[in-house]
Amino acid sequence: MQKLLIALLVLFAGCAADQRGGPVKEIVKLGVIESVAPIEMDASSGAGSTAGGIFGQVGGANTGTGRGAVAGSVLGGVLGGTLGQQAGISTRPGLELWIRLDGDEQSTYVMQPGKPGEFRVGDRVRVVRKKGGMIVEPDHAP
Repeated sequence: MQKLLIALLVLFAGCAADQRGGPVKEIVKLGVIESVAPIEMDASSGAGSTAGGIFGQVGGANTGTGRGAVAGSVLGGVLGGTLGQQAGISTRPGLELWIRLDGDEQSTYVMQPGKPGEFRVGDRVRVVRKKGGMIVEPDHAP
């Protein structure tokens, strides 16, 4: 009985599931890079606006008593969140890729983090679709 229980636990642990409880589906297609362009991608996490909002609320709450403290807290939270968001905006290098998939008449467009020179026009690649997203990786198959 114990061996059966362990076997079932191992079986269930090995089955990946998405957030809806179904199996994770990974679709891999092969293709050729048609176009590569460097882009700047948004890398902000939202932490700046959260921290700014908290500090603004605390600062605003100390501006008065009663209704004045409540109004100060609300206004301080909004102002602090806005300023925190502006301070937290950052970018990271990315690539805009157009890929002609094998057997398809149309190209597929993917934006992903990366650096110039990582892909070149004519490179064979794999387009991996998983959990609603797509990534492009080199195809090193012979």
